[in-house]
Amino acid sequence: MSHKDTHRRRDILTAVGAGTLTALAGCSGGDGGDGGDGGGDGSGGDNGSTTGSSGGSGSGKLRFLGFGGNTQAAQMSVFEPWAGESGVKVQGTSAGGTTEMISLIKQNPGSFDIVALNDTGMARAQKEDVLEPIDLSKVPNYEKNIKESARSLSFNMRDGDTMGLIRENGATGYAYNSEKVDGELNSWDAILDSKYEGKVSLIDRTIDRLSNSAAAAGLNINNVPGDQAKTDEMFARAKKEDQNVFSYWGDGATSIRYLRQENAWICEAWGGRVLALQEEGFDQIKYVIPKEGAMGWADNLAVVKGSESRDLAHELLNHTYQRKHLLTLSDKMNYTVQVKNPPEKMTQLPDYAPAEDLAFRNWEKVLPKQEAWTQRLEKIKQG
Repeated sequence: MSHKDTHRRRDILTAVGAGTLTALAGCSGGDGGDGGDGGGDGSGGDNGSTTGSSGGSGSGKLRFLGFGGNTQAAQMSVFEPWAGESGVKVQGTSAGGTTEMISLIKQNPGSFDIVALNDTGMARAQKEDVLEPIDLSKVPNYEKNIKESARSLSFNMRDGDTMGLIRENGATGYAYNSEKVDGELNSWDAILDSKYEGKVSLIDRTIDRLSNSAAAAGLNINNVPGDQAKTDEMFARAKKEDQNVFSYWGDGATSIRYLRQENAWICEAWGGRVLALQEEGFDQIKYVIPKEGAMGWADNLAVVKGSESRDLAHELLNHTYQRKHLLTLSDKMNYTVQVKNPPEKMTQLPDYAPAEDLAFRNWEKVLPKQEAWTQRLEKIKQG
């Protein structure tokens, strides 16, 4: 990826500012599913993976529930030195998305200690009452190393308690094949051009998809619930965007396969995955945050309610939030971690942005609309 390309993407991202970058939202699996890719693809999971050492001075076990894929591998690699030093085994299990995660937690009380959830998952998990407040006095590295603007995001808070700790974040813009399209694309309007009929793929997650449709229509999705005119305008835009779509994708691996095999010339995508594709040699695949704005996302770590190893969970979280480990996560995931004084390498990531430049979804407003909006969007997708 050239420096010219990274600077161009960064300029577009910062230009939209907090008014139009419509959400920090986790990548989801289906809409009932919400995996992360952004965080984690929810595929190729690490079920049963364990890190630890019998030579440590301590004993015990911690159970981590994550998205699988690259983010799971990155997280387990950061857990490994703590496990080796403490003698505590850290067992990793993956699930296909937040619906499955929450179901696993509810059906197996006491079986998990730490969970990775996107912001959708954080909102739903709090509603289902499956998380415990985090004692920040036992995780001093979080305050020490994470920017203040990222430490009190609404989906990580409840009644003044911290329920989740932001891990990494990115955005959902789109990628395009510069050898197949005309010129340099920088707008959501590009996916409406009739010459790309049958060559567009979009994300198959209702709130994620509609967040970008809202941005393309000049709306913030947080202002749509309760306003019928804005709701109709958002769906009218989603209907236009559907016209050239040959498929909707539910996991990040599929979006990259469509781009790699040239099934899609334009594909809603996550910046970190596109960067990895470019590193494979697919330099013709470009990533853009459209000038109208795009939906962002965040993945977070939380303590599961009923954990029998709450103190150990806090120790492991404090270890994770050491600066060197946060930078390792960013390097391995290709996404932003909201560290203070981020290194230049991080600021050059395709969808880098500090938290203060991002607008976040108000899940109290949006989540109650998800079911009805899903039904309406399905009618559009079915033609």
